Amino acid sequence: MSDVPWGEARRLARAAVAPGELITVRLGEALGCTAADDLLALGPVPHAVTSAMDGWAVAGAGPWLVDESDGPLEPGRARAIVTGGVPPEGTAAVLPTERGEVSGDRLHGEAPPPGWHLRPAGEEAAPGDVIVTAGSVLTPARLAVLATTGHDQVAVRRAPLVHLLVTGDELVASGVPQPGQVRDVMTPMLPPLLTALGVRIAHVDRVPDDPRAVARAAEAGDVDLVISAGGTGRSSADPIDGAWAALDADVRFRGVDMRPGHPVSLAVLPDGRPWLALPGNPLAAVMTTLSLVPALVAGHTGGVPADPAIAIAAATFAGRAGTTLVPAIHTPAGVVPAGTSRPHMLRGLADAEVVAIVPDGGIEPGSPVGVLPRVW
Repeated sequence: MSDVPWGEARRLARAAVAPGELITVRLGEALGCTAADDLLALGPVPHAVTSAMDGWAVAGAGPWLVDESDGPLEPGRARAIVTGGVPPEGTAAVLPTERGEVSGDRLHGEAPPPGWHLRPAGEEAAPGDVIVTAGSVLTPARLAVLATTGHDQVAVRRAPLVHLLVTGDELVASGVPQPGQVRDVMTPMLPPLLTALGVRIAHVDRVPDDPRAVARAAEAGDVDLVISAGGTGRSSADPIDGAWAALDADVRFRGVDMRPGHPVSLAVLPDGRPWLALPGNPLAAVMTTLSLVPALVAGHTGGVPADPAIAIAAATFAGRAGTTLVPAIHTPAGVVPAGTSRPHMLRGLADAEVVAIVPDGGIEPGSPVGVLPRVW
């Protein structure tokens, strides 16, 4: 099985995931979920004509008689009003506090133009307007808009639940590693990165480089996705191939034409759960996570992965494969590589603000380059 192109791997990842369960939740429980349908305004926003300022609702020409009664506002009269208040029937405009002066029972000030400082009903949204499109993640601001337009509950798909497996007999969890040992950076790094990309972490397990142990760990747990880190090489010490064979997994791709991270692979277990196998080198694991996890999340939630942004290269970016991912930083002239980018190195990524997506053949200074935003 040959390496697949980077874009095709993203497509295959999304197609490998069945849509998650459709549920209805109250707004307070919907944060981070994905809207299953277009959500429409149930009423106008504002729901009525309102004042945009503290001051007086006025009718007709001034000076105005200050009116403290209820009911319609007659010409030549004024009534105090606060920001967001509903003006009485007959109001022509609002005179702000700083523009008027009360002397006795009269309000003096320059007559405002008709409609001044009055917010019309439906100015922000009319009934039936699409407020949140299907496939959008429900952020705090979107939940606020939905509440404003009358929603109490919404139909959503939750973020996928993930079982993370970290493999490697050589890994140590603390201290400075001895010769032949490697400090485990996956356990502290991947859960927050995966969470930032839209998944929920159910379990994180360290597993030895034994195909049977890896297979048993992957079978355990009621989750939507399995993600492993390490063991994707072709040597006898790498357990992923053996674990997949033991579980009769359907391998969708076994390598991607990208650097770093070309050993990344994807299979689907007999029960339908996708298993994304990340390489064991830290930078390669991050680059493949950024590349493929958003597509898996989108397949589960029905969301739409964001397209890469476009920046201008201010330095040469070398292409070392069909797609090369390079940590980069912004400068006044454009983006430039951030330090050294080797599969086992992380300092450049730690300083990076974006990841440049470099095609085969590279990018010259002054050329546009796609970038992935920072979530790490």
